[in-house]
Amino acid sequence: MALSIAAKIVAEDNLFDFFKDRVESASRAQRRPVTQDTVYYLSHLLAEAGHAEEAGAGAPSTLVEMRERAANGGFAESVTWWKRMGDHALLGVGFFRENLRQRRLSIDYYAEMGAGAYGTLARILREPSSNLPDVFGELSTRFETCAEVINEVREESRENNATDIVRLYEEWLASGSPRVAERLRQLGMLPVRFAGNG
Repeated sequence: MALSIAAKIVAEDNLFDFFKDRVESASRAQRRPVTQDTVYYLSHLLAEAGHAEEAGAGAPSTLVEMRERAANGGFAESVTWWKRMGDHALLGVGFFRENLRQRRLSIDYYAEMGAGAYGTLARILREPSSNLPDVFGELSTRFETCAEVINEVREESRENNATDIVRLYEEWLASGSPRVAERLRQLGMLPVRFAGNG
């Protein structure tokens, strides 16, 4: 029986290493893998999310609130909030996509806001001595690919039961995603559209 994602993470000594191995594998599965710097960023983001505590009272919780803080703060505050906004959107689209759908939130909206936040960061941090703007630039221009990498990590790390397989099949029917079709094949399912399913 496969271990649940929580059991796998608990069994791993180092959360960053746990995610880095999976992010590298998921990146290689993409038509064009992300750069190694971005692999490290995504691994760190997932490790930090694994340790994150609830946000403090009064902390912005929506992308619009975060954008407002980023746009109206001083330089350091703006950098912090553009990064938080991009990270929040990327985790939403990549790791919590189903939750966004259940809450009837637009995945495209989250992707657009996240890519925009990372793009702004890349512009304001542009410095010849730093590679961070390059990472943020890639996160912006390849937001969907980065979200797919995170989604693949999520899928690879979770226990697959009948409910998960049905959810994957429904996601494939809605999106036609080759990645989801391949995941269904790996689980022994042949994705087929029946008459009336689009």
